[in-house]
Amino acid sequence: MEIGSKILTGAAATVILALVGHAVTGDNFITGLEQKAQTELDARGLESASVSFARDPLSRVAVLDGEADDEEKQEALTVVMAIPGVSSASWKGQHVIAAAEDGAPGTGVPATAGQDKIAKCQSDVDKIMAANNISFRSGSAYVSLDTKKVLDQIAAALQTCDGLSIAVEGHTDDNGNKDVNRDMSQERADRIKTGLVERGIAEALISAKGYGSTRPRAEGSGAAADAQNRRIEFRIGAGDGSSQNDAKAQQEG
Repeated sequence: MEIGSKILTGAAATVILALVGHAVTGDNFITGLEQKAQTELDARGLESASVSFARDPLSRVAVLDGEADDEEKQEALTVVMAIPGVSSASWKGQHVIAAAEDGAPGTGVPATAGQDKIAKCQSDVDKIMAANNISFRSGSAYVSLDTKKVLDQIAAALQTCDGLSIAVEGHTDDNGNKDVNRDMSQERADRIKTGLVERGIAEALISAKGYGSTRPRAEGSGAAADAQNRRIEFRIGAGDGSSQNDAKAQQEG
């Protein structure tokens, strides 16, 4: 009896430790999601938006709060939903945008279907861009031969990302008129989108948005900073059509 009791006691302790470890792992996972989401929002110039995830029970549902107009709210939702592991997101008290679930081993929190694929595709494009930045001459939307070669690489990487959305973002330096800069950045984004379509990427999955000089990568107005700020960025997301339609509406509105 004494031996049996010890065995049962040991088994119970093992189960308790496993449950505690599972809970800690899940909490760490959610904390990591929260930190990644807030960091990405801040990096995108959306510092007024805060994001949180429930802990009791653990949840991958992102709740955003803060002062923002409708366009900023939609962008913040798109940014947060693109983070692998986030299952759904909403502004506090508003409609939830959800993704499908497929289970994630080892975290205590289910994963989002397709998020691993989105993360992989975004990483592949980011690596190409880190080595071959697309930039433009001041006041120009001309697509150079070097840029066309970069587009060849990006299009090749996107061939394995079938069904995912691609947001092409155009940015300028802060020289000149703000409205002119925004129009220029839109033209640059449109040209890059056209380049991807010419290389076999489905047009319906690509949106193009110009932000002008509102989101500089480098501070200052010297030649080096200007060159960094005249750029194109790519954002890979779920291909359900919602973010693409919203982006188009924003451009037309």
